[in-house]
Amino acid sequence: MIKKSLKDELLLIADNYERSLKLVEYLFRNKKDKEGEPYINHLLRVSNKLSNSNTKVAGLLHDTVEDTKVTFDDLKQLGFNDEIIKLVKLVTNDKTNIVLSKKAWLENYHNKITKILESNNVEAIKLKYSDMSDNFNQERLSKLDEKTKTHLVNKYQNEIVRLENYLKERGEII
Repeated sequence: MIKKSLKDELLLIADNYERSLKLVEYLFRNKKDKEGEPYINHLLRVSNKLSNSNTKVAGLLHDTVEDTKVTFDDLKQLGFNDEIIKLVKLVTNDKTNIVLSKKAWLENYHNKITKILESNNVEAIKLKYSDMSDNFNQERLSKLDEKTKTHLVNKYQNEIVRLENYLKERGEII
């Protein structure tokens, strides 16, 4: 749910990138990442690695539905096109509150990556790769406590290779 005043302000911005930037600046203004840095920096790094204009916008928005009260319908009402929304949907994790074992959770994540790969949507795969490579960045990982670092390594190490191989096989550079 977005305040009417913000929605009205956002709808005045014609450029999708500028509109998405303004939205995430507002939504993530007080959020920090695992390192204690402003979360918006992650969204900017992910977006900046991408070249397609719709994918760059989706890069900014990729955690919006997952981590805030904003819905896909809200994004549509804010004027984001179907391609942007489709990209965000493909990379968004379900908001389930089910507690899974570590093994089941990793299997669930593996299935999510499989679903993205099976979509054959190269832009969504680039977006997820950009997101994961930022989260798996060795410099960022080195600043984390061992438990968090181990969790992220287990989560990303095999899955990022799958995405990277898909992109390499198709001559896609990110």
